[in-house]
Amino acid sequence: MSTINSYLLRQTMMPLMVAIGIALLVLLTERMLRLLDMVLDSDGGLTVLLQMLAFLVPHYMALALPAAFFLGVFLAFSRLHHARELDALGSAGIGLPQLLRPVVILALVLAAVSAVNFNIGQPYARYTYRALVHEVAETAVNTYLQPRTFMEVNDTTFMANSVRRGSREFGGVFVYEEREDGSSIVMTAERGRLALAESGGGSALFLSDGVRLEAAPPAASGRPEAEASTENPPENGSENRRVGVLNFGHLRLPTDLVGQEAFRPRGEDERELTLLELWQYRAIPPPGVTSDQMLAEFHDRLVRTFSLVFLPFLAVALTIGPRRSHQGYGIAAGLFLLVVYNQVLAIGKSTASVGHASALVSQWLPFVILAAVSAFLFYRRAYVVTQGAAWPSPLELVKAALQSLRTGGSGAKRQPSSE
Repeated sequence: MSTINSYLLRQTMMPLMVAIGIALLVLLTERMLRLLDMVLDSDGGLTVLLQMLAFLVPHYMALALPAAFFLGVFLAFSRLHHARELDALGSAGIGLPQLLRPVVILALVLAAVSAVNFNIGQPYARYTYRALVHEVAETAVNTYLQPRTFMEVNDTTFMANSVRRGSREFGGVFVYEEREDGSSIVMTAERGRLALAESGGGSALFLSDGVRLEAAPPAASGRPEAEASTENPPENGSENRRVGVLNFGHLRLPTDLVGQEAFRPRGEDERELTLLELWQYRAIPPPGVTSDQMLAEFHDRLVRTFSLVFLPFLAVALTIGPRRSHQGYGIAAGLFLLVVYNQVLAIGKSTASVGHASALVSQWLPFVILAAVSAFLFYRRAYVVTQGAAWPSPLELVKAALQSLRTGGSGAKRQPSSE
């Protein structure tokens, strides 16, 4: 029996791994195209992009694993069925329940892997991915600073004649800052460099070989106008302002042109919490998150984990049938059921998160229905001896439904000729 078990596992694992690889490739490629514009102007480039995609793998793995596992079991037993190997094993006293044992053990292992992914992998990977997105958005300087273009942030206006591509170095820098008290500062420099703080604190602009002009507000500091005009004689029609001039070789200017604020701590989103944290903090959720959202997320992870255990029963039930039936009908039906089931769980989670329904009804009831239908269909194929057309196989029902849709659903059949 061990030889048969290893043979079944090999037949299952190959399509399982191929399906997971294809699904991850398609999903990550779609996300990569959306991240390229953001990452190309950052310092990391391709390295940062690969890191971001790597932290998306746990999220997409949870989506790809159920469908890949269903396909693996379906294709393995379909090959055995159409090659009449199931008939040979049945004549030797090895029925479907015995053949399904190694696959169920594999399902339990995958459910454990999925539980670890939901509990640790997804929360930490999602938070790290968001932190990387925040860092890339903050450090992509060239996206915001363009040559000979004025940029205004708060009360500071900045312009550079030249911007060195791929760095934070500028040439021909002009900076104008207007303060709340009416004073203003104008700086020009031959060279400039923008430095970002490693952990918060904003950014700093380092200027070299420049001039700083600081103009006080008109009649500032309550000094008599005559005294101010004595120190700085105004031109005809000009306001009385004191102007200070400073030539400098190097000057550090704190600025928020490109801020580097520290990313928020993990846990402000319920999807960034582990299962244990969701349960512990359900009564005192983070700001902006309700207790219903915490419980809905907790139950959603459990339901999706336990659902993997019953997929082999559904796959085998849709596989076994008349050999004249094409296996594509069973694959289409199974994937359609999984898509519908996933959408029902998503709707159930949304309903439970706003308190409109209990998690037992909106989330666990679809799971119970899937488990009951899968177990019933497998029991019928494994133990019930069908007689005539009293018990048509699920594959025959799917084929008949698709054929009726193809013919327009009229249901008209050609009657045999009486001649």
